[in-house]
Amino acid sequence: MVKKDKKKDYKIIYLSAILILILILTISFFTHKKQSTDSTNQPEMTEQEEIDFEKINVTAKLQDMEERERMEFYFGMFWRNIENKEYEQAYDLLYSEFKQTYFPTLDSFTKYVQTKFPQLAILEYENIERNGDVYVLWVHIADAINDKQTDEKQQLNVVIQENDYNDFVMSFSVI
Repeated sequence: MVKKDKKKDYKIIYLSAILILILILTISFFTHKKQSTDSTNQPEMTEQEEIDFEKINVTAKLQDMEERERMEFYFGMFWRNIENKEYEQAYDLLYSEFKQTYFPTLDSFTKYVQTKFPQLAILEYENIERNGDVYVLWVHIADAINDKQTDEKQQLNVVIQENDYNDFVMSFSVI
């Protein structure tokens, strides 16, 4: 009879171990689920908060850049807006007196861009000069779609006035 009691004792130990293991797994599952639920219940950022957060990140990156890199970045922002047909955002980056002189309306700017600039371009930054907070950037623009064989390039002189990091206005040579 002693043998049956030992077998019974082993069965009780195994069952106890399995129950303890199941209990531990259940507790850890619910604890993990609670933590993930808590993190998803955080309020989502509003569109303005997301824009502000993005500006802070961009400003931090710009502070680590050299002058030339920043000017190329600024012109790149302008050019991406044009390629993405976000003409109003590109127009907003222009210096106010430049807009009044050459593009008094968004429509006049849009028509100019659509007729004078290629839809998809290859940009080559040639030179940069600085005079105080004003930079002149020479940019060669080649049509990536149509002018590959002819290698025709259009030179654009871009004037960028940097007031602070990620705070600038610009103008360019009107062709």
